[in-house]
Amino acid sequence: MTRQQGLKLVWRKLLLLFIVLLGLSTIAALQAGPFTVPVLTFIVGNIGGYVGMHRNLSNLSDAEIEELSGSWLGLVIPSLVGGILACLLYTLFISGIISGELFPKIVPDEGLSPEGFEAIFLQHADGPSEYAKLIFWAFVAGFNQKYVVDVVESIKSR
Repeated sequence: MTRQQGLKLVWRKLLLLFIVLLGLSTIAALQAGPFTVPVLTFIVGNIGGYVGMHRNLSNLSDAEIEELSGSWLGLVIPSLVGGILACLLYTLFISGIISGELFPKIVPDEGLSPEGFEAIFLQHADGPSEYAKLIFWAFVAGFNQKYVVDVVESIKSR
């Protein structure tokens, strides 16, 4: 298999996975109820992961392209990791560990007084500009997964 054939196969698989992700995302967002913000954060992180993977295809060797073209798991995992890291970043925003003008302000949902662990899911951004920041940072978490890992490392070293 040539590099171009391998890339073409990978791009087709990525497109199929992206379409499936968008469909599942739409269903999840419609069914999320009060958990809509964390679900959408996860989804945007997944999308960032796919875009990051697509961007990095040109940096892979011919052998890596060939191996990736035969692996569905190798295409799915970076996206899921991006979603998980976006959710981790969301919890850092909620906790106030990361805050400032560049980062979204997350506030509790009105009218709800959840107790325990579920309280972290019943949060929302404080206005349209805060939602835009949340979407941006969730995408960055998936697109540049090293960024979130570096943030965690810097927090750990404090």
